[in-house]
Amino acid sequence: MVYELPKLPYKYNALEPVISERIMELHHKKHHQSYVNAANKALEKLQKFRKGELEIDVRAILRDLSFNLNGHVLHSIFWPNMKEPDENNKPGGKIADLINQNFGSFEAFKKEFSTAANTVEGSGWATLVFEPNHKNL
Repeated sequence: MVYELPKLPYKYNALEPVISERIMELHHKKHHQSYVNAANKALEKLQKFRKGELEIDVRAILRDLSFNLNGHVLHSIFWPNMKEPDENNKPGGKIADLINQNFGSFEAFKKEFSTAANTVEGSGWATLVFEPNHKNL
């Protein structure tokens, strides 16, 4: 199994003026690609270890694989969820109802989400997910 950099579903300049073409290209081709390369390198070492071909620090390799594979997966979710800016970037419908129910308001959600994203390793990543067992965010 080898991980690959996904193609963007839009051109690098599609999100201007909010995100510049240069930043998008750098972030996709360099930053995301480095996660893919590092995940593949860790996976290769792990596979060689499992075949008895290489001695490794298993904990360190699994940490590298986890960190870099998560970076790859999060970027792969991120790209198709970006859209051209418009006047109203507030969610509507069921997601808006759940945000209001769980956080009190969209503004309160943005504040908590931004704090979460800015305080994790690899600063900038946070995800809002639906937990189906409790039908909650």
